[in-house]
Amino acid sequence: MAPAPKVHVRAHEDLEPDRLRDLARPGVTLWLSTRSNTLRASTVENVARFDVAWVEFRAPLKPFDARVFAKLPHVGAWLALSSADVAGRLPGARRTALELKGPLDEDVAAQVGRLRPAEVRWSPSGAVDLLTWGHFKQLSGHKVVKGTPGTLLPVKCEARPANEPALEVHVASLLALSSDVFPCGPGMRVIIQPNTEAWLLQSLVVRDPSVELVIEVGADTKAALGARALLDTLQLGPSR
Repeated sequence: MAPAPKVHVRAHEDLEPDRLRDLARPGVTLWLSTRSNTLRASTVENVARFDVAWVEFRAPLKPFDARVFAKLPHVGAWLALSSADVAGRLPGARRTALELKGPLDEDVAAQVGRLRPAEVRWSPSGAVDLLTWGHFKQLSGHKVVKGTPGTLLPVKCEARPANEPALEVHVASLLALSSDVFPCGPGMRVIIQPNTEAWLLQSLVVRDPSVELVIEVGADTKAALGARALLDTLQLGPSR
């Protein structure tokens, strides 16, 4: 097996606490979606087990909910642009990850620029023109663009410029194209299933050693158990 890639797990706060704890391993980043800003104590405890974790917040943020995160200084705020002011209400210096959907014009780019997020994940609503792409590339932080079958462009990537945005794509779409895909930035995120076979994971890493895997678990216990087995296959170490 090739060296283990970085792994992102997308889970929901309703996932059973023990199943969430199973997924806290070295090299695993947690993206926790939520129903509200009030998390159970068991969920907060398990979020703290991850080296890197992002928790979804939405406005308004009550003082009580904000104070809980004083115990979690390394946890980032995962926000929609409409809830961006939440970041300033959390205690301590807090990293933010912005979730953008739809058109990205000069006004949106200016709002994002003022926030200086650590990461921006953008889901375009259709084809992206050169002007819009230019706005996106100039944003601060790590930039990830979600690719869909209708927007993917097969290309030959001779090099992977360090400043190029990363692409997020489902493994089925990537296999169907059988080629490199624009954009060619390092750290392409490939969405996989918990039951993805080891040979396919290895081929992804050999093809691009910087690849990052994304496992969508949600609140599904069966999916979480499958993700646990997959993390064992990747030899990421025991759960914490």
